[in-house]
Amino acid sequence: MPKLNKHQQSVIRAMQAGHWFELCADYRVNQAGYIGSTGFDMKLNPRTVFKLYREKLITYRTTYPYGIKWYVFELTPAGRALDVSHS
Repeated sequence: MPKLNKHQQSVIRAMQAGHWFELCADYRVNQAGYIGSTGFDMKLNPRTVFKLYREKLITYRTTYPYGIKWYVFELTPAGRALDVSHS
């Protein structure tokens, strides 16, 4: 099991419950931040997201709605199988 802090575990727990988040990655957007689904009310920073990605718990896919580049983050099979219910 990867060593995750409480905030990272709560992000995984929320994603296991069906929540998701995305990031606008278009070069024309200056103030881009992480946007989550309804009920995903956590603040995210790039370090948290990168740690979860580096541990192969989340992955992303690139979408282009209305011609604007977005990264949509989802759990990997390893992230779905991770037990974070004890914390």
